[in-house]
Amino acid sequence: QGLRVTTALQTVLASAAVLPTAHAVVVADSALRAGLLTLDELRRAADRVRGKHARRIRRVAALADDRCGSVLESLMRVLLVEAGLAPDASQYLVRDERGRVVARVDFVFLKARLIVEADGFEFHSARADYRKDRRRANAYTRGDWSLLRFTWEDVMADPGYVVEAVRY
Repeated sequence: QGLRVTTALQTVLASAAVLPTAHAVVVADSALRAGLLTLDELRRAADRVRGKHARRIRRVAALADDRCGSVLESLMRVLLVEAGLAPDASQYLVRDERGRVVARVDFVFLKARLIVEADGFEFHSARADYRKDRRRANAYTRGDWSLLRFTWEDVMADPGYVVEAVRY
């Protein structure tokens, strides 16, 4: 219909060239989550870029995570990585003493046995979700894990608090 459009890959690369790193990673993670491209495609394309924005684009591609579950998780991951606190894994399966999966958690620091969750209100506001969250937290404690939970407001308005809490 005469509208000019770009592919998902072109959009991600263009965003990486001009947006702040965290925002560009959100665009990349969102495209990956939607299945519009693969992490391998993104990284190969980023490696082929030359010129003024090549370094920025490769940085975004390196930070992109195809397991990321939300915009908030993308923002939190970039915040932690840029603070020198890269999680060991994202979307990690925590298991109980019998090896059964207790939950899939946003981020984990294995040596510290620390779980870090980015909790959006949309998925944690119903009564059933509240109860489920409490049971999971109890299971983590029983498994000798520590748990830190952060909100959108924490990550966006008080990132220093997030970084210091995780670093502690």
